[in-house]
Amino acid sequence: MSDPVLKGVRVLEIGGGIPVAFAARWLAGFGADVVRLDPAEESLTTDEQVYLLAGKRRVAPTSDPRALALAADIVIEGDNPGDIVKHLRRVQPEALRARKPGLVVVSITPFGQDGPYAGFEASNITSFAMGGIMSLTGMPQREPLVTGGSQALYLGGLNGFGAAVTAYLGSLIHGEGDWVDISLQECMAGMLELYGPGGAYNGTASMRAGNHVRASWGIYPCADGFAGVCALERQIPALFSVVGDPELGEPRFRDRMERPNHDDELQAKFYAWFADRTKQEILDLGATYKVPFGAVMTPGDLLANASLAERHFFDAVTTPDGVAMVPGRPFVGLPWVPGELHAAGADTTGVLAEWLGARP
Repeated sequence: MSDPVLKGVRVLEIGGGIPVAFAARWLAGFGADVVRLDPAEESLTTDEQVYLLAGKRRVAPTSDPRALALAADIVIEGDNPGDIVKHLRRVQPEALRARKPGLVVVSITPFGQDGPYAGFEASNITSFAMGGIMSLTGMPQREPLVTGGSQALYLGGLNGFGAAVTAYLGSLIHGEGDWVDISLQECMAGMLELYGPGGAYNGTASMRAGNHVRASWGIYPCADGFAGVCALERQIPALFSVVGDPELGEPRFRDRMERPNHDDELQAKFYAWFADRTKQEILDLGATYKVPFGAVMTPGDLLANASLAERHFFDAVTTPDGVAMVPGRPFVGLPWVPGELHAAGADTTGVLAEWLGARP
């Protein structure tokens, strides 16, 4: 496959936040013609703009959003409920789709289009907490914590991307688009894995476990940072063999029913073992002995990572201050378009002539 899978697909991005920009960035990376209707006030930081806006054409906020939406195949919009009404001059998505049944509209908002919190605004930490994830992050004896990197906002964008391509495929097959309502709160709740259904079924809350769910499933300080292990029961013999402590052969550690009673002692052994080794040494042992070790990577580690370089994971984006390396293709196997960073409103004339001239 030489051509990007979304080549020729027109995407209109409306809204200034991370979720919308991230969803549209992946659409652009897989070849879509993404046009961003720049907001009157930019909410993205300079670094976020470099990462999220590369590969997109940008039109001035005074451009006619309704006409652009009807010229698009997919509209990605969000930030707060009702934004599409504001941006499209009080034209509802249903009205757009009545004019163009194949149109796909994806709305990404904090709490969705309806429900008790639909009119509320939310930051990343609010969505993170309201989705339940904060009940699992941090040490049990302290207040809950939020993870770094605006996880809730980016997760909403990831779901928006998946919804957009899925609904667009449906429109190609049966000619009918969709209006997909995505809630950041629901996206985070979907990340609870067993803890959400478990709490609903048992009626009990899960205890925050900090860096250790159990000794064989946790993160430890090592010689040059942090590393960890996530060993299933079938992987315990290999883990104990690598650690090499003779006491690990005793029944109190080998017996899966008895081992939890000695988890503190086992953690102490792992603390000592990890502390004597570097991240790379631990990763190499994992590859050799089939033990699921992992390392906590710094940005510098990631830029120097041979596996990511082999996959051409990073894109080089030219900025006014030089070249920035940003995350690019999420996986190999499909063509990826790195894209250039355009100035705000720089493509207004060309886009209006091309889109509105070709499709009234």
